[in-house]
Amino acid sequence: MKILVTGITGFIGSHFGRLALMGGHDVVGFARHSDTRNMRRIEDYRISPRFRLVFGDLTGDISGLLEGVDAVVNFAARTFVDQSILDPEPFIQSNIVGTYKLLEQARKYKPKRYVQVSTDEVYGAILEGSYKEDARLNPTNPYSSTKAAADMLCVSYWNTYHLPIIITRTENNYGPWQHPQKAMPVFVQKALRNEKLPVYGDGKHRRMWLHVEDHCRAILHILEKGEPGEIYHVAGEEELENVELARRILDILGKPHTLIEFVPDYNIRPGHDRRYALNVEKLRATGWKPSRTLQQGLTETVRWYKDHPDWSM
Repeated sequence: MKILVTGITGFIGSHFGRLALMGGHDVVGFARHSDTRNMRRIEDYRISPRFRLVFGDLTGDISGLLEGVDAVVNFAARTFVDQSILDPEPFIQSNIVGTYKLLEQARKYKPKRYVQVSTDEVYGAILEGSYKEDARLNPTNPYSSTKAAADMLCVSYWNTYHLPIIITRTENNYGPWQHPQKAMPVFVQKALRNEKLPVYGDGKHRRMWLHVEDHCRAILHILEKGEPGEIYHVAGEEELENVELARRILDILGKPHTLIEFVPDYNIRPGHDRRYALNVEKLRATGWKPSRTLQQGLTETVRWYKDHPDWSM
């Protein structure tokens, strides 16, 4: 299968490209620009004869991008909530307009599968229980609103044009090569330097966590087993309070919990939902499950960042 992977040099897209090639697929990777840091994520497979890299902007002219492609996996998105609050416009362009342009190309070239990769944040907070795939969308910040809008565009293209679209929604991903400003790389590098680990508010915001490779394997599984027109949640089995995540990282590194510093949340991040949680029974029924426990994944990931200090500089 030849798969177009947008956002190929991003955190999740780069891992997906690697696993897709390992699985015997051909990959066309699409990236917005050749940023040196991001290109490091794909340098181990960039020279593969089954990989082709294309640079461009999904909001611009992407004529012919899907020609000869069997499947599309759309990872391309702006994802920093804080940045979306300061300036929503780039998120509207990238996450909504970019998705629209890609869907229009799919109408023309008719790939066998189109997977739209989305987020648990489209549902908003849930204090108890977990969201199923048919839950009402209630995004609470510009980032999650643009992702929800893109999802609804995809639903409309399935209903109107019968494009074979599948939407996946995932939780917080972690693993090697994550952006240095994300929580886990920040916690690890600060702990290694014996600096304070900043934890928002009282630290009791809860998140489910999934290793990025498990997420990517789930998408490959969905490409084969998923049904067009359906939504699948991709999530792990554990959720943690943010302060507990910091404690676990400190424990792995043998550092004291006194390095944790609570930072007032209202000055930094309005619209910071208290808890997200996804019900994953639907995907589990198709035969997928994570390959790692959270503790196994955290230990591997902390070791990787410890061994790659230059990534977070």
